Amino acid sequence: MSRSLIFLLVLSVVVSVFIVVSSYSWFMVWVGLEMNTLSILPILCYQFTPRSVESTIKYFLIQAFSAAIILNVVLIQVWLFSSWSVSQPLNGFSSLVLVLAVGLKLGLFPCHFWFPDVLQGLGFIQGLVLSTWQKIAPYVVLVYASDSINEYFLVFLSVISVLVGGWGGLNQVQVRKILAFSSISHIGWICGVVVYSVSVSCVMLGIYLFLNSVVFLLSSELGLLNLSSLSRMVYYNSGTGLLLMLVVLSLGGLPPLTGFINKFLALECLVLNNLIVPSCILVMGSLLSLFFYLRIGFNSSLCLFPQHSLVLFSWRSSLMFSSSITVYSIILSILLCISVFGLILFPLFWSMG
Repeated sequence: MSRSLIFLLVLSVVVSVFIVVSSYSWFMVWVGLEMNTLSILPILCYQFTPRSVESTIKYFLIQAFSAAIILNVVLIQVWLFSSWSVSQPLNGFSSLVLVLAVGLKLGLFPCHFWFPDVLQGLGFIQGLVLSTWQKIAPYVVLVYASDSINEYFLVFLSVISVLVGGWGGLNQVQVRKILAFSSISHIGWICGVVVYSVSVSCVMLGIYLFLNSVVFLLSSELGLLNLSSLSRMVYYNSGTGLLLMLVVLSLGGLPPLTGFINKFLALECLVLNNLIVPSCILVMGSLLSLFFYLRIGFNSSLCLFPQHSLVLFSWRSSLMFSSSITVYSIILSILLCISVFGLILFPLFWSMG
């Protein structure tokens, strides 16, 4: 695939999200979603292996099905109210179906089963795009319909998503599947707040995008396919293992790291709306997720496994950070600083929320 074609596809993916964000018509929202799906497909199967092609086809079928449901909901709205405007309130049935359709795109319970399998078949960079940028457009659709959604129904789906994400990642050894269940859990936190405070939910989404980007970029740079590969990291670069541990724990929401802001803002918003029981369940689900985050941190920098010298030699030869300063290393360094020391910016995030 030529560079000009890749640039055109990436530009189309970016523009399609901006179309969804800036649209006042449900028809243009649907056009943006379809444009986004069709543009991302060649990027996902860029390596063109059987596994990546399989994941791309699964992703296409899921996204096409959810987009068709959204279009049918829009047509029902036009039939009932003769309006394409996104500001037109949805009726009870339409809002229920729309939440399930958007949940299918986001990987929200009960439509989350496809996400770990698709992410496992893709590379880390494609998985990064799938779990960060591709979440923005469906999230915007959810924001458009937030005034019409039954808040208790969405909070229920969000709570179960957090529990499923935490429980599903406990028995995983593949890093990409762990990150997939982590994404399901984080989307549950974000969607549970959107019906009560869109601004707080947007801040949480932005922080999640930063943290997840760092973990995916580090995993891609280090070639961390499974937990056994983490055990070799301490032999060649203990500093990198420490950074990975801090970023992963930040993604888990452990204070005083940046990810704790997400948990704090969400719990404050839910408690102020008298949702004490869902808040307690969310905390328990977060503790489940924290277990496999601690497993990654423990394997990366806190233990020494016996390794054969030939294995270590092949591991070192396949690496990694070069001594030269590149744009990639600068971006990764900035994201690392925000992920680890971003709690200093807590007053700024508080004012935004």
